[in-house]
Amino acid sequence: MHHDVEAAHPPIWRRYETREVSGAHDVISQACVGIELRPHNVAGQFTYQQESAEAGPVLVSRVRCGADIEARFLQPLTDLMFLSVLHGQVETTDGRDTTRTGPGEVLLNPTGRPFTNICRDFDIYCVNLDPLVVTEAATERTGIDPVDFRFEAITPISREMGQFWHSTTVHLYDLFNGPSEPLRSPLVIGAAIDLVASAALAVFPNTAMTMSHRVEAVPLPAGPVRRAVSFIETHSDEAITAAQIAEAARVTPRALQAAFRRQLGTTPMAYLRRTRLNRAHQDLLGADPTQGATVAEIAHRWGYPHTGRFAADYRAAHGQSPSDTLHT
Repeated sequence: MHHDVEAAHPPIWRRYETREVSGAHDVISQACVGIELRPHNVAGQFTYQQESAEAGPVLVSRVRCGADIEARFLQPLTDLMFLSVLHGQVETTDGRDTTRTGPGEVLLNPTGRPFTNICRDFDIYCVNLDPLVVTEAATERTGIDPVDFRFEAITPISREMGQFWHSTTVHLYDLFNGPSEPLRSPLVIGAAIDLVASAALAVFPNTAMTMSHRVEAVPLPAGPVRRAVSFIETHSDEAITAAQIAEAARVTPRALQAAFRRQLGTTPMAYLRRTRLNRAHQDLLGADPTQGATVAEIAHRWGYPHTGRFAADYRAAHGQSPSDTLHT
């Protein structure tokens, strides 16, 4: 993967099918450096299928193989790699522990050390994610120092949260494999990347979980909030992050979040979403449906891949449907 955290370009789709172990090895090696594949128990002809979509720092794949494969990761992974098993089993060994992941279960591959996965007649979803994205999300939401952030276990905090991760993965895969128009919006891609990073923080045990309950001790003056609001108003049509807003305000993300709650009764990202809804409202008022303007087009422009979610948020903010505004 090309690790550009700022990137929010449309997904690049790749489809690959082979009956050769060497071919499977080649395509997997593009995403994972230092991997060695060995087939096990190949009763008939070896088959391997992979469909993947890459957008900036995230790669989501569906991988199917009609045989057992031993995948030895000889070097620590540079990406976070999350697996969601639809069929078969993944047995993970890192020299200390062995974890077996079956249908309906999810796994974060070990980080920081070599390990081996034995994948048995499998159909899995896989999400590769740049760790910088998750670290920045943890810092934005909890104020944890990036050097202190790490994942502490490879299995989810509960079965229910594991199911949530599976649903998030399927949503991401379907979104990237869906209609192309929403995916031309950098805000839509940015929101998808933010969703998967936030889900990872919520599902898999990590050092930021205990930070989320800490309260900022020293109240901020109004200046940082004014600077943040000005930055949001100026850049609401861009895929900006909470870290960038805090940088513009010249305070930490955690301090700014506490100040927003205290002074405005909201958070920086919620204020950004409200600003985008207001801009969408202005676009709807100024658009001409007889010239081809649509609610979907405006929703995608302001970061909503699905018009149903946009319509619900818009009605809550403006008291009528976006379609009524457009045709007024």
